[in-house]
Amino acid sequence: MKKSNVTIIATLLIAVHILVFGLFVGKSKDGKKRAPAHTESAQPAPAIDSMAHFAIPKLATPALEEAIIPVEIVERPPAPVRETIATPGHRAGYMRSDRSNRRTTKVYPKLTGNPYRGAIVIDARTGKILYENRATTYCYPASVTKLMTMLIVLEQIDAGVIRLTDKIKITNEIAKIGGSQVWLDPRETDFTIDDMLYALMVHSANDAAYALAVHVAGSRDTFVDMMNQKARELGMNATTYHSPHGLPPTDGTQPDISTPYDIAILSLAALRLPNTLHYTSTELKYIRGGATMLATRNALAKRVDGYQGCDGLKTGYHNMGGWSLTATAERNGQRIISVVLGSPDKTTRYAISRKLLDKGFQTLKN
Repeated sequence: MKKSNVTIIATLLIAVHILVFGLFVGKSKDGKKRAPAHTESAQPAPAIDSMAHFAIPKLATPALEEAIIPVEIVERPPAPVRETIATPGHRAGYMRSDRSNRRTTKVYPKLTGNPYRGAIVIDARTGKILYENRATTYCYPASVTKLMTMLIVLEQIDAGVIRLTDKIKITNEIAKIGGSQVWLDPRETDFTIDDMLYALMVHSANDAAYALAVHVAGSRDTFVDMMNQKARELGMNATTYHSPHGLPPTDGTQPDISTPYDIAILSLAALRLPNTLHYTSTELKYIRGGATMLATRNALAKRVDGYQGCDGLKTGYHNMGGWSLTATAERNGQRIISVVLGSPDKTTRYAISRKLLDKGFQTLKN
């Protein structure tokens, strides 16, 4: 340090000590004592042996000025808007959570129909059933199962058990899963829960579903237990989950099984979480630093040639269960949910879903 700078700093310290000492000198000229330092009008005097309470003067050396690190103020994004979404109750004509148990262990070789195996349309605001056709028949939801996986993950985040920024560990078992995937590799260590939720809901990645299940519950089987417990809590009386992703098993055992009615209950529960639409309405998302593009599987949620107001929810397909879709759309403050399970092909699935959403909005107008 230059001699001139040392002299300046020493002079400043002496001046400060003299000033502080003067403030504490006995009595004033009229003989009255000064106000105690602990009164409301007085501030506590700084400790004279600590430099922590004094601002560094502008004449400080460049080295000291560089040591002052500015604090970055980060503004939090606004919280997602919570919509009014119905909760199933006990009213006739509305979605109910008090129905008797109808779970089955039977394995069906195929659960499809033409134009679908079962369907239902409901008013998401009130839970009123606007249309149903074989809504309680058994169906294989395939990747619609991932809607329950997302629901549990988001609830765990809301409860503070996990965070969106948590890093996901990729195991060899996760990497080997088949079907739709983002080709996770055990050598990758930078994936977060947020990344995996996009992969799950936008790209319908089976490996992402598996990775989330293991991260949340410690094992696939424990997570599936959580899924079935949640289904019972919601009143999904005919649903049994065997996986976090919806892929049919290869050993001839029962795939995930549900009904259009139960999937409508699940859709309501998902919509009651404000972050659901953040993921289900995303059309394109890049992960791996932009190296991997995720494109929505839900044609109704696309900006071009999509369905007006559609912002979710989840598609599904496998050979035993056919083509399925639970869709939601919002227009003029009204929100409709349609569920179509077991269509013979993709084109029929979308065409029927459009008609049912139209039917729902038209019914609310009348």
